[in-house]
Amino acid sequence: MESHTLTPREQLDRLVTDLPQQAGIHAAFAGFVTTPGDSLIIESLSGTDLAPLANLRVDAGAGLGGKALTLGKPASVSDYERAGGITHHYDRQVIAARLRSMVAIPVSLDGRPHAMVYGALRTPVPFSDVRLSILRRAARSYELDLRVATEVERRLAELDPSGSLVQMRQELRDLRAEVRSLAGRVADPDLRARLERLGERTAAGEGDREGPVPALRPRELETIEQVAAGSSNADVARRLGIETSTVKAYLKSAMRKMGVHNRVALVVTCRRHGLIP
Repeated sequence: MESHTLTPREQLDRLVTDLPQQAGIHAAFAGFVTTPGDSLIIESLSGTDLAPLANLRVDAGAGLGGKALTLGKPASVSDYERAGGITHHYDRQVIAARLRSMVAIPVSLDGRPHAMVYGALRTPVPFSDVRLSILRRAARSYELDLRVATEVERRLAELDPSGSLVQMRQELRDLRAEVRSLAGRVADPDLRARLERLGERTAAGEGDREGPVPALRPRELETIEQVAAGSSNADVARRLGIETSTVKAYLKSAMRKMGVHNRVALVVTCRRHGLIP
């Protein structure tokens, strides 16, 4: 039976459910930004004790979330009810949910806020750097998963069924290489599994694979892509921010996995398997 792939809303629900334990906070909630971008609707809650916030519409510039939405960056207060620097349109709902300290972190897509993730405490104390780091990392992970899903859907939509067989095969190779690269970077296991299955489907569609494709690490693939573009080891090291010896180690490891003995053969083999464009 094919496993269920979580929708963006389901991923957001799981994120806020997991955040209190991950970050050591009392509550988390979140919502998507409306299409005009002038408000957000809080829909995902970490518990029933946050019911006063359910389906609350937060306008841009209003409250903490509205401030973060307008600024396009995180905002926080150590005591919501007494905080300066924000409006107090939603004090009634926040007080009913017994929340005091709060942070709001926007999740952006294509340069614009797409969702808002909140973390909250029921004591009036500032968020520690550790808690803030965990919350930001979780929001960025969700942001990356959204970007990956959106990009894959875009690339699939761009495939031209009217093109020649050679063109279609090249498009499938390019798409498979991109999907494999993206799968190695996403945090959500369901999305990663979906991308891996999609990569296998594009491989089956091409119809010219020669057995199983060795698994290369994302950093190895990035190195090979640079080499394929004609870069020297020193150039690759500079562009990827690593040592030249590390570049050589990545290439040596990739050659061993692919069963080849030089850079040219490595690039050719990786292209044939659709690992790089």
